[in-house]
Amino acid sequence: MNGRLNRPRPWLMTLLCAALGACITLGGVTGCTRLANNPSSADPNALQIGDPAPPLSLSRFVMGEPVSGDLSGKIHVVEFWATWCPPCRASMPHLSGLQTQYAEDVTFIGVTDEDVATVESFLEQPSPEEIPWSELITYRLATDSGRATYSAYMQAAGQTGIPTAFIVDGEGVIRWIGHPLDIDAPLHQLVEQSKRPSRA
Repeated sequence: MNGRLNRPRPWLMTLLCAALGACITLGGVTGCTRLANNPSSADPNALQIGDPAPPLSLSRFVMGEPVSGDLSGKIHVVEFWATWCPPCRASMPHLSGLQTQYAEDVTFIGVTDEDVATVESFLEQPSPEEIPWSELITYRLATDSGRATYSAYMQAAGQTGIPTAFIVDGEGVIRWIGHPLDIDAPLHQLVEQSKRPSRA
């Protein structure tokens, strides 16, 4: 086989990513990107950790009881994903395990801008555990067809890659932003803090 065919072409990958969006591999598949107009991370007006979480404005909940508006009163994880994104699918068993572990303390919501039919079709497909995704996933899934919630969170925070998760504390404040596979430690810490008696 011609060795030249196996050599990566950075200029070609950059062009494809810019035009279509792509999954990025750095020592393993970690995330997917799509073309979007996002503020610079240096933008003082960008949504940041410590800011109030924007209210949810979602089209329809495909799985689980609906959640809308203000997120105060309980810890929430708002995670942005898509059916076409392999790292998103790879994160789902992990997030499902965390939802089961923290069932009384945390509400997980997966948000996609795809239509309901696409998500419902995906849920009928077999997962890596050889059961339908609808049986594996234990947390809420919602569609964001108008991308209002995507704009309020992802675009406002300058996030271009999915999956991306936002932890919102019981006061409705964003406490962490990152990849779902890195969420364990900050989520555990926040749950433990929420159980401590408040100081007078």
